[in-house]
Amino acid sequence: MKIIDLSLVIDEETKFAGFPRSLVYGEEESSTKITEVASIAKNKVQSHNFTMCTQHFTHYDAPAHFLEGGLQNHEVPLDSFIGEAVLVDMLHKEPGSYVTKEDLLQSGADIREGDIVVIRTGWTDQAWGTFRFWDEMIGLSTCAAEWLRDQRIKSVAGDFMLCDSPLHPPEGRTWSSDEWSPNHFTFLKENIVMLEWLTNLKAITEKRFLFGCVPIKLKGTDGAPCRAFAIEGLLSRESVPDTERA
Repeated sequence: MKIIDLSLVIDEETKFAGFPRSLVYGEEESSTKITEVASIAKNKVQSHNFTMCTQHFTHYDAPAHFLEGGLQNHEVPLDSFIGEAVLVDMLHKEPGSYVTKEDLLQSGADIREGDIVVIRTGWTDQAWGTFRFWDEMIGLSTCAAEWLRDQRIKSVAGDFMLCDSPLHPPEGRTWSSDEWSPNHFTFLKENIVMLEWLTNLKAITEKRFLFGCVPIKLKGTDGAPCRAFAIEGLLSRESVPDTERA
């Protein structure tokens, strides 16, 4: 058994850790603060206060992120975050491009009903913490999102934007448009949670593996930061198609 950490480290120093709100809809960027409030030397125990945005670093989107009356973070069942996953390899995608339905079909990935689909582009590893991460973001096309929804998957995860590029969206999909970011509606209306900014996906070697993502149980929020991981070597042979068995 091998456990692979797929999570970014949350810190104060990382720049551009979240959606560039100032450039998209003109509001101040939120920041991460970690402050020691007790020390071992002074208090014989160490503890910290911290504040951060629910959409920064490795996190997930609950239905309430886009839907009035959608499931809030504390209401999303743990089943959405843990289960059998399939890796979709998209390491060939160039900066600024989109993962399309055709890409998914040509990948050869065995996507099944109830899967957690993990799409690997390498983009977070390549550009996280830089303005380039957002300016040249890889996105997921609407046709790809609709096709994944139709496969009745449980969750979708990736190391890139699971919707339009926020700074360079397709024509007609700016923030002020009713058509802004349609993939969120495609997935979240079906309670398919979206797991973003995974890292270290290149360490995964199995086509199918167990996936876990444990979010902080914050009440009433649109999502939460997560500790995501893959577990290789535990799936039974019955989960592998006959054509792939030795």
